[in-house]
Amino acid sequence: MTPLALDRHADRFLPLQGTTNTRDLGGLPLAGGGTTTRGRVWRSDAPLLLVQEDLDALARIGLTTVIDLREASELAQEPNALAGHPYVVVHHVEVWRLVNERGGRPVDPFDITAFYVAALDHAGDAFAQGVRLLADASGAAVFHCTVGKDRTGLLAALVLEAVGVPRAAVLEDFALTHDRIDTVRERLLADAVRRGVDPQQFQRLLGATADLLEPALAHLDRRHGGAVAYLRAAGVDDATLARLRTKLAPVGEPLVP
Repeated sequence: MTPLALDRHADRFLPLQGTTNTRDLGGLPLAGGGTTTRGRVWRSDAPLLLVQEDLDALARIGLTTVIDLREASELAQEPNALAGHPYVVVHHVEVWRLVNERGGRPVDPFDITAFYVAALDHAGDAFAQGVRLLADASGAAVFHCTVGKDRTGLLAALVLEAVGVPRAAVLEDFALTHDRIDTVRERLLADAVRRGVDPQQFQRLLGATADLLEPALAHLDRRHGGAVAYLRAAGVDDATLARLRTKLAPVGEPLVP
């Protein structure tokens, strides 16, 4: 990601002390003209160490809905700092569990693109639930996993493509994460080394460049017919998709039939 591209998106990031990668899905171009609506839907890394100033900032954006895409074991080890706060409801939506239970785990445990493809093929229920929660949120919503790039990146891509954001802009948004997560990356790498994992192999899981997501989105088109068809097949009805579009993209291309 070039400095110019980062500058172009700088105002989409919410400067929190307790996260490194919280940004608005608003401000992205729509194929039919205009941009996605600001302040409605946010993506993030896990909110683990929020300070009072962070909580005040989240209250100011009108946060009501949090979607935590981590596994139960991750939540037990690192609880969500927003759980129990009076102005938000935290929803737990697991992705990797469905991949594992449905026999989709890649042979190469360090091939992150293969994990993206497996998640699309086996965790449609989770992504559909995430979309319904976003569409029905009464205020602003934030969704996150641990780093805010893999499970979060897939849900973001599905949401953005479903409302009419062009593929190039979706990939550019995904790549914004790469240079935002050094501290989280270092923490995860150190933990992997403590567990005896080869650090060179583990590094393959930690990138967030467009080339890692692009093959998975090509697979989404080829096997599932694109984001809208995928979400419909996963159980998201047209009324929900319309609510999502009204929330994020009231101007632009109509939904693909």
